[in-house]
Amino acid sequence: MNYLTKLIVKVREKRKGQTMTEYVLILAAVAVAGMTAYTLLGGSITSQISAVTSSL
Repeated sequence: MNYLTKLIVKVREKRKGQTMTEYVLILAAVAVAGMTAYTLLGGSITSQISAVTSSL
């Protein structure tokens, strides 16, 4: 019975680590997507802000 309990504890710990890894991968994907969007749209956003500023 003690062996079975230890096995269940190991499986739960492994899942916790797996879940954390999945969250890190999702966060990395969102960061890459955000950086790509910022890089691609950076010039356009700057020109839009300049246009609004000059019209005020």
